[in-house]
Amino acid sequence: QIKFVGIAIESKNLTLYNRPPEEITRANWKAYEELRNNVDFIAAEACGGNVQMTDLIGKFVFMNNQMIYRTSAIRGALIGIGIAFLVLLACTWSLLISVLSTISILCTMLSVIGLVTMIGWNLGTVQAILISILAGFSVDYVVHLAHAYAHSPLPTR
Repeated sequence: QIKFVGIAIESKNLTLYNRPPEEITRANWKAYEELRNNVDFIAAEACGGNVQMTDLIGKFVFMNNQMIYRTSAIRGALIGIGIAFLVLLACTWSLLISVLSTISILCTMLSVIGLVTMIGWNLGTVQAILISILAGFSVDYVVHLAHAYAHSPLPTR
């Protein structure tokens, strides 16, 4: 009688030395899960138990981490932009200047994130933290410029 069976499955996309984006890893994970579900019936009948799948190189764990990185980076950037808007509003007392300055900050963030995407970087721990910090860096110059504009005594401003 068969007690257990071991099957090793490898993918061309998931190797020990690469870090594919979440979409590629998730597609492989779904294929593995589908295969596991198909083999599960046979294993339950032959061995008396279900199939258990392990990820020896940690790609599926990193896939879930990438999802968390993406949501936390977006959340951190949006919180940073919201705080920047409030600071701009408090410094300038002008809704128009605050909105235009916030749009400038948003454009800076989108251009940096777009450039990082065009280069082909994957979203990892460092990149997720840097996206959150980017909001703070892009605020500095804009706040000084907006404050100087709002408090300028010149009539031609």
